[in-house]
Amino acid sequence: MRVVYPILALLLVLFSFLNCKKQNDLIEPKVVDSLFYTTAEKAWIYAADSTTAFTPLSALDSQQLAVLKKISKNVKVPNDTTTYLVKRMLKTYAQHSTYQNLAAPEIGINRNIIIVKRLDKLGTPTEVMVNPKITQHSNAVTMVQELCLTLPNNYPASVERYNLIFLEYYDLEGIKHSEMIENQTAALVQHAMTHLGGGVLPVTIDPLAFTGQEIDSIMNQADSVPMRIFLTTIYTDSLILRKQSIDVRPDSNDVVLMTLIKRMRAALATTSGVGIAAPQVGINRNIIWVKRLDKPGKPFEVYLNPKIVMTSSNTVLFNGDGCLSVPGVTGRTLRWAAVGIEYDLLDGSHHSEVVQGTSSTNFTAVIFQHEIDHLNGILFIDRIAKSIQNK
Repeated sequence: MRVVYPILALLLVLFSFLNCKKQNDLIEPKVVDSLFYTTAEKAWIYAADSTTAFTPLSALDSQQLAVLKKISKNVKVPNDTTTYLVKRMLKTYAQHSTYQNLAAPEIGINRNIIIVKRLDKLGTPTEVMVNPKITQHSNAVTMVQELCLTLPNNYPASVERYNLIFLEYYDLEGIKHSEMIENQTAALVQHAMTHLGGGVLPVTIDPLAFTGQEIDSIMNQADSVPMRIFLTTIYTDSLILRKQSIDVRPDSNDVVLMTLIKRMRAALATTSGVGIAAPQVGINRNIIWVKRLDKPGKPFEVYLNPKIVMTSSNTVLFNGDGCLSVPGVTGRTLRWAAVGIEYDLLDGSHHSEVVQGTSSTNFTAVIFQHEIDHLNGILFIDRIAKSIQNK
């Protein structure tokens, strides 16, 4: 008969407990390899046929922006899922090829895959780059104006890009490439890779949009009501008349632009003038009305963003120049006999022509020079021939 003392028995039980593992401890924890796609990613990738394009994400949607701001991960190549994903990405790229690059996060997959148009290669082929990595870059940078697929109605943002980069990446067969890429193509690669790091372009507004102050001045009356003509005899007016004007964006559907154009014409109709420029009604924008004395019927026509791009070699002294903004003053101004001009029309079309006419019955070239001067803050009194002034 075996006798076990109580204290010894307790020690034996405790020893057995300490040497036994719980059932959960016997199961090794499952390690998920980040190189493999998640279930959610696969569901998104295989949600449609490989010939179906993705719908790009919008950086203006808060939920989609959260996806765009995630840092992407590498993938294994070759890999069937990656190949399927790229096929759909290529279809997406084909529909939006004006952007010349595409990154996987832009279609909702946070993986290090980009598509870039190789502007530096013969035929500018489209190239897929898997797990790209910039290993070195130049110190020299260039300010680039960039658009982004995730901001389709945005205006270009100014971004600094390295002029030269050394890039490592894999193709779909798993072959590693190392290249030096420069200039435009380097900028495209850097843009796409910014998405892989969770970056997005800043939202920018139209640099040519009318300001609130301009809108208040233009829209305070109906489009049939003439705007007040600014005069050099009023100090605050003269400050506007001497400012450099900026372009407008041609758009016949822009209510503010159309109202400005109509009110300028109404203002001109209250005078005997043959032209008017937007600064003369207090708006420093590149818009002019001109009476085309060189055309049948001598019509008034409006021109947006006009510029003198060429001049004749000979000049003339035009007698009787005057201005709606400089009342009671006329003079002989030194003008080019002919000018080459470029301008936009409301339908967005761009035109160029040579304008002549410096006679008393057809001085169209003088009218264009006079009105375009206004856009540059120049008045006709600045053009009066010095020999005349000194008399």
